[in-house]
Amino acid sequence: MDKKKLIAAAAAGSLLVLCSLAVAYFTDYDTKNNVFTVGNVSLELNEEHFTDGQLARADVKLDKDPTVKNTGVNDEFVFLEVKVPKGEITLLGSDGKPSAAKSLQELFSFFGGSGAQTVSGSDNFAYNSSTSSSDGWVFLEKTSAEKEDTYVFGYSSALSSGDETISLFDKFALRKFIEEEIEGGTKLKIPVNAYGIQADSLDGVSGLPESGSLSEQNLRDIFEICRNKQN
Repeated sequence: MDKKKLIAAAAAGSLLVLCSLAVAYFTDYDTKNNVFTVGNVSLELNEEHFTDGQLARADVKLDKDPTVKNTGVNDEFVFLEVKVPKGEITLLGSDGKPSAAKSLQELFSFFGGSGAQTVSGSDNFAYNSSTSSSDGWVFLEKTSAEKEDTYVFGYSSALSSGDETISLFDKFALRKFIEEEIEGGTKLKIPVNAYGIQADSLDGVSGLPESGSLSEQNLRDIFEICRNKQN
């Protein structure tokens, strides 16, 4: 375990919410990229189409497309972790009327491309999943806390040197809610963390295929090693 080749990368977009009487706006306040490495493993967390300083209304989709690239020399298994901020809000329907009572809800929605899959039990998080014929992301877990929900996804196959994943999702948007419920000037962050571990250096994980797609359980077992190594 101590010799595992492991890397974690993080990106957090900090969003400034500006509220008016009629519509909620927000803009990116800051973007940070941090890379942490152990051993001879290297990866990049990219958001090619994400632009700092964007201004948008609720329900208007903005580009945000996290991908992971293997910049090292060894094959890697990679994972993405997304933290979604929450608040006490009253969600509004397409008619502008409350769709449910005020409650603790995630403040953003996420959208994938054609054929995107929605996280089970969620109506606001769609991602670009793997299929029987193509690599993609596999949803592993969701954990809830008072101020944020955390989603974890694993990539369905190992990344060779120089390879890059497809995007986890392509766009995001502030959900539609009563504007006054989030104070104007509030800064919100959507941290995205990437993890990678050397594919040929795994002890304690059985049943890995020689090639091809990994199962959900394979990815859960591998991510547990990543998580333990970070603690």
